[in-house]
Amino acid sequence: MVNSTSSRSHQLQKVEINVDCGEAFGLWEGGPDEELMPLIDAANIACGGHAGDPVIMRRTVALAKRYGIKIGAHPGFPDKTGFGRRLIAMSPEQAYAEMLFQVGALKVFLDEAGVPLNHIKPHGMWYIMMQDDEELNDAAMRAISHFKVPVYGLPNTLHESGAKKYGIPFIPEAFVDVNYDSKGKLLGVPGSRKMTTDDISQATTSLGKKGLVPAVDLSLVDVGVKGKPFTICLHSDFKTCRENVAAARKAVDEVNEELYNHL
Repeated sequence: MVNSTSSRSHQLQKVEINVDCGEAFGLWEGGPDEELMPLIDAANIACGGHAGDPVIMRRTVALAKRYGIKIGAHPGFPDKTGFGRRLIAMSPEQAYAEMLFQVGALKVFLDEAGVPLNHIKPHGMWYIMMQDDEELNDAAMRAISHFKVPVYGLPNTLHESGAKKYGIPFIPEAFVDVNYDSKGKLLGVPGSRKMTTDDISQATTSLGKKGLVPAVDLSLVDVGVKGKPFTICLHSDFKTCRENVAAARKAVDEVNEELYNHL
């Protein structure tokens, strides 16, 4: 178990931005990772499940190291055809082994590069299902606990309580380029409306200052980040990802200047 002192040492001191990276494989191109690196605080690198392969993983680790970006593992359902966004049934044993396998694969490249694993953040439908699937969440968190790093997740869901059960430092996360439903449950890419850069800027500012974000029906919902630093996720596979991340960066910097830069 991780003691409370260790958990406090992992807490964020300001609002940060994380982006999913390394989501290519073979000859198939992913997002514009190098263009995004100067705008982000942490990169979630695909581990060969929903995207990524050994060469891409190694290259992306080197890229993030060059820009001084914190590196997290981004394991997803082993489903490149569906980009990890389709519902897949996995037994607890499979989920446990798959998490160890994918994060362990990325960890080898991090060890080679001499940089630490900063966090773990499940991808896509795996992340969505872990909100309320107790068996899947428990198996994944049990595997994550072996790596002794924080997990990024949704506050007030099984993400947070599952992390607590296994003594895993928990970093609260929120989304601005996809939507929540009117009850504050993350919908993910399927089911979300298209977000403009203005939408993303306004959602980021609202989250940072009030802890509220417009849901898919435009009602304001509390997603559990009010009054504390958290990390905002954006997706690099969207066509407007450069503009999206730039808009979020500007808003995050303004929030941090107002609320956290005096700390």
